Order: sequence, then structure tokens, then C-alpha cells
Amino acid sequence: MECRLIFDPPADGAWNMALDEALRASANGAGQGGCLRFYAWRVPTLSLGYFQPHAQRQTHRASHDCPLVRRVTGGGAIVHDHELTYSFTVPSRRDVRSSSTALYQAFHDGLTDELARYGIAARLCRPRGRRDEPEPFLCFQRRAERDVVLADAKIAGSAQRRHHDTLLQHGSILLRQSAAAPELPGIQELAAVDIDPRELAEGWARRMADSLGLTLRPETPTDDELQAAERFHRIQFGDPRWNERR
Repeated sequence: MECRLIFDPPADGAWNMALDEALRASANGAGQGGCLRFYAWRVPTLSLGYFQPHAQRQTHRASHDCPLVRRVTGGGAIVHDHELTYSFTVPSRRDVRSSSTALYQAFHDGLTDELARYGIAARLCRPRGRRDEPEPFLCFQRRAERDVVLADAKIAGSAQRRHHDTLLQHGSILLRQSAAAPELPGIQELAAVDIDPRELAEGWARRMADSLGLTLRPETPTDDELQAAERFHRIQFGDPRWNERR
């Protein structure tokens, strides 16, 4: 399957979420195929899961001064700072895996294989039993099957949204600890390895191309996608009424 490959410079949180949504919306367009995007965050930013109450952010003092954006995907809050973020958008009818968990596993298997090249022994999480207590506020303090863990600390996770016959999967890889989330160690603290985000993204992309049968084509977002992202930024992700809606 043809798949565009985009490496974006750091941007603010609302723009990052808006462009992911624009790429999802365009996934059914003629000639678009899939799109694998890697990006970063201009300043430390707190993203709330779609269903998280806005008031919960008051429970996490370290990220209190971070700008806020609400994702279209569920899960816990993420402090986006020293990390690599990816998104994968594709028409649902051309979904490269038959189930949500299979696509999670494909990306996370590819990540653990790429991290092994650096001598990092990450693995997929296999939670045992059920948790009866409330979930922690931060996503990286939660555990779900097929999250990526290192020394029992979560270092990567993903989430999905399917809408109008399209699929968006995006996720974060925690490279270093953030002052806005000091309770979360990253790869540097856990393995004493400082990884260049672009190098990691390039190696991971090659593994995903092999795993999913993708023909990667380096590109940039189209003018139509940038215009759509500006609209999503204005009416959704950059609007306090969206970010504080729950």
C-alpha cells in the first residue's frame, strides 16, 4: 500500500491535533492512501483524553502551567515534552490490520525491535487481573495490554479513532523525563541512552513499512490538508469550549 511519510517540526498542541484530524479526514481522498506522520511539541503541553473531565487537570500540579488541548482519542492525560509522537491515518476499508489491537501491536512490536538496536530491552505489557481503583490521571501511569514498558515503567502507548470510514492511530514515546511530569522516567533515565528522535522515527518507519507492506513516500501535507487543519484549529482544538467541554 502506498503511504506518505511526513516528518514535521515542533508545533503547538492545538496545531498538532488539528493536523492529525485533517490527515484523517483526507484519508479517503483520491490518491492519498495512508499517511505516517512523526512530530514533536514546541512547548510542554498537556493533552486530555476525549472523555476526561477538564477539572481533573487541577489534580496534577506539575503541569498546571502547561497549555492544554483535548485529543479526539480516549485514555489518560499526557504531558508532551521530551518525546516522539506519531500518527497513522488510513481509510478503514484499506485497514492494514483486522483489529484495533493488531495495529497497536504492529506499531509497538516495531518500536521494541527498533529500541533493541540501541540495546534497550523494552517489551509489551501484559496486565494481570482487574483494577478496581480509579485510573490515574496520567496516561503513562496507566497500564493496558500491548503498551510498551521498560523496567516496569511505561514508555509508549497508542490510541485510535475511527470515523467516517477512516482510522487515526497516534501515540507517544517518552524519551526523557519532563519537569512538568517528574514522576515519569523516560528512556534516558531508565536505560541511560539518549536517542535522537529523528533517527528513531526513521528506523521505526522502515520497520513499519516492512511489517505492514507499506511503500513509504516522503511528502508534506497538501494545501487542502493545511487549510482543513487551520479550520480544525479554529473551531475545535484551539477553542477553549472544546478543550474544557467536559
